[in-house]
Amino acid sequence: MMKQNKNTKQNMFSKSSGKSEDLTARIQKKAYELYVKRGYSHGNDWSDWFEAERLVKSGRG
Repeated sequence: MMKQNKNTKQNMFSKSSGKSEDLTARIQKKAYELYVKRGYSHGNDWSDWFEAERLVKSGRG
């Protein structure tokens, strides 16, 4: 069995956490772009977020 030191585990967590944060930031940016495109009209934040998430994850965002 291979021993992992504490730093290795922290580095693994940091890398996966960074990817998640990057994805969230890209979705947030795209959701804001959708909001702007609709003329800053309020009340569609959830639909903007889900559409942005779909676009970013599909590679079109």
